[in-house]
Amino acid sequence: MKLETLLELIMEAVAENPATSLIRKKTFQLIEELRSEGNTELAEALERNVRIRTANPDMGTYKNYWNHLAQRLEPDEATGGGPDMHHKQYTFLVDECGLKSGEIFLDIGTGSLRGTRDIITYLEAGNFHGMDVSEALISFSQERVAASPEMSSRRPSFCVDDRFRFSSIFPDKTFDFAFAKSVFTHVYPDAIWDCLTQLRRVISPSGRFFATIFKDNSVQIYRGDVRKMYFNTVWLAETANLSGWTLEEIGNTRVGQYMCLFTPN
Repeated sequence: MKLETLLELIMEAVAENPATSLIRKKTFQLIEELRSEGNTELAEALERNVRIRTANPDMGTYKNYWNHLAQRLEPDEATGGGPDMHHKQYTFLVDECGLKSGEIFLDIGTGSLRGTRDIITYLEAGNFHGMDVSEALISFSQERVAASPEMSSRRPSFCVDDRFRFSSIFPDKTFDFAFAKSVFTHVYPDAIWDCLTQLRRVISPSGRFFATIFKDNSVQIYRGDVRKMYFNTVWLAETANLSGWTLEEIGNTRVGQYMCLFTPN
């Protein structure tokens, strides 16, 4: 792992929840210790990172950001994507990526089901599992399913989690197919590392993980904040390899954003 990548992951792990006063206090204590020991460059980089993430209490973390949106917008507005996104995602996942009805599917960042209603009814009963950071959006999704006999008959499951703890939430599941649209576009590098390492534990040897990003290879690792995040795909490929995946860049697709395919290596 490049030194810059390691330092970036350390900084993100320390500052993962800057809205928590204790973590923020300890972070600034660490910054001062680094500065007093002569590590001025690292101290300044860490301080800059933390101050950006604490500038707006509603925008500091991915979970805060989505709860912020869910409180202010209608569920489908919060998740975005347009009224026909469920048709576009069905076509992409089934017709173009080869998702089979008998495969066990994990929808990371399931939101309001704006994009996956057709996937639920396509899959065999019990094969759809949705995860999101927002309690409000998961609650809405459960109500949406309950109101639809066709979706209810497929018995989809939903859970709330903000650190991708797949193996503890799904201890007896092995997933054939995972999908994360508009997730990596709103998280910091540590969250991508968490997602890839945790998902690798529960994906089948022939499994596929499709995820969208905003690509910018002019930056060292990333730029932006939780509202819109851009990543260098060279860094992403390196991080994927370290966590047990091979990255293939698919590019722009009908579902929007820049698509990446991760397969176990």
